[in-house]
Amino acid sequence: MKIKPKYPNTEDVKFKLSFQSRKILEHYSDYTGLTPSQVLEEVLPHLLKDDDFIKYVETKRSNKRMKLELGISDVQN
Repeated sequence: MKIKPKYPNTEDVKFKLSFQSRKILEHYSDYTGLTPSQVLEEVLPHLLKDDDFIKYVETKRSNKRMKLELGISDVQN
């Protein structure tokens, strides 16, 4: 049996976070037993449920590319 990575296509990224945000991430990570990166991977997709964000994407001129990048594309190839 092969084990596949849960989060493929990852890359190292640097962020500047406030003290409070870092502590939330640190403590939530400890609580869940996930790494901070895994916590972000789990939480960030929920931003796609923000109707105002989706409306913003719809108003962008190059939204086909954006939609593909965000995984919300309804474009058929």
